[in-house]
Amino acid sequence: MSWEPQIAAGRPKYLAIVEALESDLQSGRLKPGDQLPPQREIADRLGVTIATVTKGIGEAIRRGLVTARAGSGTFVRAATVADSATERPSIDLSLNGVPVSPVAPFLDKALNGLRAGADRESLFGYQPSIGIERHRSAMAGWIALRGMELRPGDICLTHGAQHGLAACFTGLLRAGDTVLCEAWTYTGIRRVADMARVRLVGVGMEPDGLDPADLAEKLKSTGAKLVVCMSAVQNPTTATMSAARRREILAVCARFDALVIEDDIYGRLSGDEIRPLAASNRERVIYLTSVSKCISPGFRLGALVAPEPVAAQLRDALLATHWTAPSFFGELFAGMRESGLAEQCLAAQQREAGHRLSLMKRIMPHERMPRLATYHLWQALPAPWRAEDFVAALSEEGVRVSPASHFAVDAEAANANYIRICLGGTDDRAALGTGLSAIERLLRSKPRIGAPVI
Repeated sequence: MSWEPQIAAGRPKYLAIVEALESDLQSGRLKPGDQLPPQREIADRLGVTIATVTKGIGEAIRRGLVTARAGSGTFVRAATVADSATERPSIDLSLNGVPVSPVAPFLDKALNGLRAGADRESLFGYQPSIGIERHRSAMAGWIALRGMELRPGDICLTHGAQHGLAACFTGLLRAGDTVLCEAWTYTGIRRVADMARVRLVGVGMEPDGLDPADLAEKLKSTGAKLVVCMSAVQNPTTATMSAARRREILAVCARFDALVIEDDIYGRLSGDEIRPLAASNRERVIYLTSVSKCISPGFRLGALVAPEPVAAQLRDALLATHWTAPSFFGELFAGMRESGLAEQCLAAQQREAGHRLSLMKRIMPHERMPRLATYHLWQALPAPWRAEDFVAALSEEGVRVSPASHFAVDAEAANANYIRICLGGTDDRAALGTGLSAIERLLRSKPRIGAPVI
């Protein structure tokens, strides 16, 4: 079929391709069973990279719009856009979060305590955009357990680490600037970069994180002055930097006078015992963290710690993007710190992550397990499987995961043969076991060749 998508201007191109698919399905230009042109042909027609098309097709597969068949191509699914939502996989291991059930009793206690003694003004009135001292002091104590001694005045509260990241991009960058990050990075960074119209360039990765040599080369060739990275249990790859690697990264950034945004959202959950980058060089590193990955996803409270030269710019960006601090969650968290409930939540999540990793080890005994607590894993796929084909085949069995292309910053990374599995995607351990069993069966099988078109 000669499909020529009309993509909207002003949108990330890979999303525009998905939206063009949806539009053409609704209009009847595309019909169930239609085969899409090869990805390279679509890329040539649109004047975009093949990585962009791969990203778009991957997202279309995730939304249930198309299916990929090894040896045959990509086909429009039989489901319509209207009813595809009802046919989505029932076990979603693509969304990276922590389950709520392990901490539900502790959250109930915290909410009951809040109802009994909270000051309504501190909860619902306007507060300083960086948060009141009581709430910042609670967060300083929490971060101190990562080896960083902070005063309440060093901390700006945020509505989660994603909000802090957005403040950094909007406060420090202009459209067209370049930012370096890991070759595979979580979609939140890519979404913020798209919003700020900033160019992301991927840096090569090794088992213990960013490759210092490639980082130096990319800083030199691009002139970038900002590097975003995760030092502990990087998303999606789970790479954790050694102490030596952290020193190397800081030395390279100092040589090129680049700032680092360190997203330490998994530091507490993982039990990482190595101090963050920011603990070694407060003047070089903007530190971000939150409690959403060690208490519960909807607990929207994070922190930003900024070097003095950029602190004023980032406080202005926070003011512009949330006006008042997350006082409700700040008060809830302060009470949980005082009562010990925050630490109980963390311990419960670490235990649960351990149980789920043990479950995975029983079901998938041949696969490499991470050494730190985590709810997400980076799973290599054996030949002849390709990531997009594997995701499509697994979707047919009612299980959803994410292909490497979903996280890729450039074309080379988009071709990596990995998937990300999120063990916290469901509260139900039995459902998780069913999903992992389906993954194990596919890993031990071969792709279907020449399967009939749906």
